[in-house]
Amino acid sequence: MRLLILLGAIAAGVWSQVPAGCRSKLDIVFLLDASYSEGSDNFKKQVQFVENFVNQFNVGPDAAQFSVITFATSVHNEFYLNTYSTVSGVVSGIQKISYRPGATYTDKALSYAQTVSFQPQHGGRPDAEKIVIVLTDGQSSSHANTLTQAQALHASGAEVIAVGIGNSVSNSELEAIASDSNHVFQVQDFDLLNTIQNQLTNAACQQAALHCQSAVADIVFAVDSSSSITYTDFSKQTLFIKNLVRQYNVGSNETQFSVVSFASRVHPEFSLNKYPSKTQVVGAISSIRHHLGSTHTEDALNYIANNSFSSSNGGRPGVDQWVIVLTDGESTTPTETAAAADRLHKMGIKVISIGIGKGANQAELEAIATDPQHVYRVDDYDALHSLMMNIETTTCGYNACHGNKADIMFLLDSSASEGATNFQHQLEFVQNFTDKFDIGPDAVQIGLATFSTKPHGYFWLNTYQNKTDLVNATGYVPYLPGSTFTDLGLQFALNESFTTAHGARDASVPKILVVLTDGQSTDPPATAVMADQLHRAGIKVITIGIGQNVHKSELTVIATDRNHVFTATDFKSLSTLQTDLQLETCRNEKPNTECGDKPADIVFVLDASGSEGVENFKKELNFTAEFIKGFQVGPQHVQFGLVTFSNYGRSEFYFNTYKDLQSILHKLETINYSGGSTHTESGLSSAKFHFYSHHGARPNAQKIAIVLTDGQSYSTSRTIQKANDLKGMGVKVISVGIGSSVSQTELNGIATDLQHVFNVTDFNALNSIQYEIKTAACAVPNPPVISPECGSGLSDIVFLLDSSGSETRLNFQKMLTFVQDFTRQFDIGPKNAQIGVATFSSDVHERIKLNKYSDKTALLAAISGIPYDAGATYTDEGLQYARTYAFLPSHGGRANASRIVIVMTDGQSMNHANTQREATALKSQPNMKVIAIGIGSGVNTQELNSIASDPQHVFTVANFDVLNKLNSELTFTSCQTCGFIQTADIIFAVDSSGSEGPVNFQKQLDFVQTFVRDLPVGPNNVQFSVLSFGSTVQNNFYLNQFSDKRPILDAIQQTDNVGGSTQTGEALQYIREHNILSANGARSNSSLFVIVLTDGASTDRAATLTQANLLKATGATVVAVGVGSGVDKAELNSIASDPNHVFNAQNFDALQTLKEDVKKAACDGINTTMVAVPSTTPFVPSTSPIVLDTTTTTDGEIYVTDAATTTEEIGVIG
Repeated sequence: MRLLILLGAIAAGVWSQVPAGCRSKLDIVFLLDASYSEGSDNFKKQVQFVENFVNQFNVGPDAAQFSVITFATSVHNEFYLNTYSTVSGVVSGIQKISYRPGATYTDKALSYAQTVSFQPQHGGRPDAEKIVIVLTDGQSSSHANTLTQAQALHASGAEVIAVGIGNSVSNSELEAIASDSNHVFQVQDFDLLNTIQNQLTNAACQQAALHCQSAVADIVFAVDSSSSITYTDFSKQTLFIKNLVRQYNVGSNETQFSVVSFASRVHPEFSLNKYPSKTQVVGAISSIRHHLGSTHTEDALNYIANNSFSSSNGGRPGVDQWVIVLTDGESTTPTETAAAADRLHKMGIKVISIGIGKGANQAELEAIATDPQHVYRVDDYDALHSLMMNIETTTCGYNACHGNKADIMFLLDSSASEGATNFQHQLEFVQNFTDKFDIGPDAVQIGLATFSTKPHGYFWLNTYQNKTDLVNATGYVPYLPGSTFTDLGLQFALNESFTTAHGARDASVPKILVVLTDGQSTDPPATAVMADQLHRAGIKVITIGIGQNVHKSELTVIATDRNHVFTATDFKSLSTLQTDLQLETCRNEKPNTECGDKPADIVFVLDASGSEGVENFKKELNFTAEFIKGFQVGPQHVQFGLVTFSNYGRSEFYFNTYKDLQSILHKLETINYSGGSTHTESGLSSAKFHFYSHHGARPNAQKIAIVLTDGQSYSTSRTIQKANDLKGMGVKVISVGIGSSVSQTELNGIATDLQHVFNVTDFNALNSIQYEIKTAACAVPNPPVISPECGSGLSDIVFLLDSSGSETRLNFQKMLTFVQDFTRQFDIGPKNAQIGVATFSSDVHERIKLNKYSDKTALLAAISGIPYDAGATYTDEGLQYARTYAFLPSHGGRANASRIVIVMTDGQSMNHANTQREATALKSQPNMKVIAIGIGSGVNTQELNSIASDPQHVFTVANFDVLNKLNSELTFTSCQTCGFIQTADIIFAVDSSGSEGPVNFQKQLDFVQTFVRDLPVGPNNVQFSVLSFGSTVQNNFYLNQFSDKRPILDAIQQTDNVGGSTQTGEALQYIREHNILSANGARSNSSLFVIVLTDGASTDRAATLTQANLLKATGATVVAVGVGSGVDKAELNSIASDPNHVFNAQNFDALQTLKEDVKKAACDGINTTMVAVPSTTPFVPSTSPIVLDTTTTTDGEIYVTDAATTTEEIGVIG
């Protein structure tokens, strides 16, 4: 009795009234297990649960009606739907229910509900939702009969919810009984039934919300029923249709549905006017047979055109008419299918086509659909549900942002490559986008800026507060061409666009930046840094790449994640992205990121015991909310569940309870503090249930549990046991201890390992570890993206890995994982990349020679098996090994290959002077590049700079867990060079004659910038000089004027547009007499290149040829690039060193397509002029000799070392 009183008190405190969105007309039938396994006390708890559930609803002939059936060996109808017409009446009927134990014949109860309970004479109403809720603590006595009866009940249109209690239930049987896996619930025992009350109410009420409740439309589904579809997949197809139908109000004055299936022939399943209620439609869909046969899509479309929308079949004039075609393959007669679809289009019927799997033909899908915006594709039938929102938005005009706030900033590329016409297309895209939203201070706000050489802000978020003014202002934004400094645009958005002064609202309003661009940024590393700062500021970034010159990898770097990247083939195709962009901007309330490189199921386990107090418990919930806001929430991305615990564990919501961020945040606001003792083991036990499939857990998702507690559990041994149960399921467990009363031993035992244990001094400090917890939860390395050319190039790469005692074995393993991820991006072999590895501590060990493995799989396996040494940090000896041994021919070194050494360390070397000396000797080797990576706070910034080739080749990370953030940048740095050659002097001579014009001249400058952007700049690397020529020659800057990349990029934009005639000869003479002098930076040990860009024949051809020959006689390699049809090809051949160094572009827009060819010509020239020579620095044996370890290693993964202190010269990856 005391227990029942306690349950009643809990229910009174936590159970709310039925949600406002719940349909008022519900016919709900409870089927209660009364078998022997329950026992009298547990049966009473079950009955009490039903009573409390009913108390939430309004009861009556026009509201909710309830019936209860108990089952054991036989079925007992306790009362029908129309027996009681008031809440008090239903409750009195529930209280009279008696316990009649027996066997578990669940099938009989299901049959009774289907054949008797919903009959009109017993209160069943045709316009009410039919819901059956089954509660059971075990398997049925007849499994086969139970499945048969469940299918019959589904076919009747009833929505079935299955609740399993305890450990004796059959998960597969529960899923078979329920309408789908979202309608399966499970609790550990009868005392915990109340913990799923809210979820059960939402399921009964279809609390996903009727997005299309006000829609009036006639919708016909054309469903592929051919033999290429399995029975299971056909069932998934019909389930998708049923779930879609549930989002609409169904009726003759609302939305009507029809289904036509097709295979070898057409099967009209039911017409638009056949079923007037949603229950009947859903039931009819459940009854559709899988017919099998070939794929005569054309017959289905013709049948629909001829029959489905006729008045006799329910078609209504003046309402939207839709056809939704689902198919997994190409039709039998594609030409006839296209013709039938065209008939529908001409009739004004809108057609959506959905292709499932690889067999669907994209061209045919586009022919079937009204336009490309109405074509959807998914990888398989399981992914169909991901289209729900798209289809709803399209068919009923549901605005995902309606009623919500959002601060949206557009950042438009205004570079010279765009052109005024294409820039106008961007503005029209923004105008059309704006037109779809409610604009104002309590709705959506939109601002706009452009970028080229500089960013320009045109209006802020709060400048225009109505749609008309906003659309008009967008039309007046001017086109200001220049180069593509995307990084400056992003910086402007970060520092200016989302400030309070410019209209940005509080943290509850999502901040969204939409970047449109048609090319690669001028400075990709700087762009990546600014994008990362935007992500850390909580701004969702969406990128749209237009045309063929965009770099998908850069778009991904800029965007919040790869799901926020869109592309259009050209500017006119931008309109096809409107719907997707609207959905993406409004789907979630906060900036979204993925968890690593695949979906994740994350459950929070929060201490709600008496030691916390109400305010501190709220801080736990706030921490949870802020954490969740950082992710893209949904069935295809990250899912969240929540457990609270004190005297017992309580599942607040499961992974499949809420499918969007807003719903989760709303739920977190309603969770109550319970108080009590600290039964952490109960919380962990409840968390285990979350990772069952019927609660939304996905087999392909990471499994993560985050436990927060401020004290020691009631039973440490049981707590650790329950934690081990979770870990045994493959769950990564993170423990967070708050305050001084926690047990460190217990926290360590709960967590997966010590790297997943965190402590904070108090609840106020929780937010300080947000980033660390997210990193620990989601530290799944994203593979770096590099160009195929780089990955297949001829390069010898040697890793020098710190294996000293400060690393620890775990962190050393993370380094190895990092090396593996890096290696995966390259083609491995004697004609491609070779990778070697050595470790250093007190000794140096050669682990893998460059020529040891020519197979990537074998190399990755060897890296994983490299042992950890511990010891002191003799970095100098590692560098000495690299210089004297690593690149020897006997070790696989190749004279014509790029040479790269990547040093990874978490601390300072034992002998700084020796390290600096060895680094200098190593860098003096031909073709050598040295990259230094410092990990953690123990590194010496000055030493890293002395090791690396230049500051651009120094990187630091905060700790080993965030090494993966460095991988893409490291690979980029390794690849973006002239075959990794260090030194080259490159002089550009840019035609600025009158025939060019300012726009085309700017495109030439952009072309020059791409060279600077891609190569390492400095007195020990590549130097640049630029001059322009027309009637006269204007030198911009000499080779030695700038030693850093940024000043060169800026100076290029200041190049004079001279105008006049084309004095190419004078330009070549000026270069010979001035630019290649040592006083102006030319180096005797460096390759010299002159790249001439021109759009026409020179004014004095004879003088040009004379000066070209004189210039080539100095040893310079001359590359000639002609643009357009006005060039003299014979003259270009005479200017260039040979025909291999002559290039033509059809026009200035096509210049960028020559970039790689011209660069390759220059780089090939460098490679042919550089000869590998042996080291002149003698090898001095140390007291700790180098150990050449040839032991074969085994498989594993890699990460890297701790972080360094930062300087302006070092890029810090957080």
